[in-house]
Amino acid sequence: MSALQVIAVAICWTINMLDGFDVLALAFVAPEIAREWGVGPAELGGMFGAGTFGMMAGALLVAPFGDYIGRRAMILLGLVTITFGMLGTALVETVLQMIALRAVTGVGIGTILASLTTMAAEYSSNKHRSFSISVMHMGYPAGAILGGLISVYLIGAFGWRSVFVFGGLASLVMIPIVLMLLPESLSYLIEKQPRGALERFNRILIRMGRPAVMVLPARLDRVAEERVSVLALFSKQYLAPTLALWFAFFMCMVALYFLLSWTPTVVVSSGLSGDYGRYAGILVNAGGAFFMVLLGWLSIRFDLRRLIQLYLVASAVMIMVFAAVPLPTVLLMVFAFLMGIEMSGMVGLYSIAARLYPTEMRNTGVGWAIGIGRWGAVAGPIAAGWMIAADLPRWTYFLTFAAGPALLAALAIALTARTSRLRDPE
Repeated sequence: MSALQVIAVAICWTINMLDGFDVLALAFVAPEIAREWGVGPAELGGMFGAGTFGMMAGALLVAPFGDYIGRRAMILLGLVTITFGMLGTALVETVLQMIALRAVTGVGIGTILASLTTMAAEYSSNKHRSFSISVMHMGYPAGAILGGLISVYLIGAFGWRSVFVFGGLASLVMIPIVLMLLPESLSYLIEKQPRGALERFNRILIRMGRPAVMVLPARLDRVAEERVSVLALFSKQYLAPTLALWFAFFMCMVALYFLLSWTPTVVVSSGLSGDYGRYAGILVNAGGAFFMVLLGWLSIRFDLRRLIQLYLVASAVMIMVFAAVPLPTVLLMVFAFLMGIEMSGMVGLYSIAARLYPTEMRNTGVGWAIGIGRWGAVAGPIAAGWMIAADLPRWTYFLTFAAGPALLAALAIALTARTSRLRDPE
């Protein structure tokens, strides 16, 4: 991989890190908002769900346009939207305003994620593609870890609104960096051939230390314009693996966003301080980051799908120990870390999605898989809020929204393994 390829993956990692911060900012400040505004679990669940609903809308309705206008342009559009949403959230005064601005921020994040995955895949070498995608997605929990640590300081020094100001300004800084350093997808330039495609293609080649070309390479698929439609995902070749992939994403996101949204609040409600709640949230993400790197390293040597299944089954066990077994504070934090295995297992699905579809429909395929999964990210935190408000035992909602969905996702991945032959991106 040339320096430009490494830079491209690093920028995708950085943006994904900011997304992790932005998504979980509300989870870290939720106890303070609950006290200041006097809201309960049901209202908090609505706020959590609004952000993930926006992410779903962005992934389903906006992200597929990356196949038409380019991955780089889509990333820039998402960054602008996130910046507006985060800075606006710092000014809200009511629950409805919070829900609206969290939805706007979510649209920006959902818009970006498919393009980040595609760019990381296309600027990686074949041998290390799964590893690069895993490392890129490790930026998400890294941002959450950083966000939790920064939030502890910012909330104590400036109040909970400062967390959103910080996130908005960080996203704003990334806009000129993307404009100056991030190249467009070479596969997009070949397939769509927008105005000036040859010149842009050659500039990227030169930055990669490769000779310029006189003409663009031949398109990989002459019927690309027809196949980029969402209906292509339901063709005979892709129907079964697409449905299995969607179900796996849905279940993984039910579990992940329940854990990310509610772990800090659940820990606080058990009698520990707000800082301990934030530390538990940090540790879930730290575990996710650690096991993501391990997954990427193992995926070079072992079958990726089997590894993901193993991760999800192990996470279900750790989740139920955390929820059902009385633990001292130290062990509670240890199992919060181990619950992060679920996050890293879900990240493996992005590699499967990126390798399942050809270039001309990759953004559409990845975007829709993520978008369908976001329905789980919306439903999990909201429905969990109702169960928590009903004062049910802790193990019941951890089983319903975390351990159970992780096991079902593992079964869906087994179906994907039987019904598809994954391909490496061109």
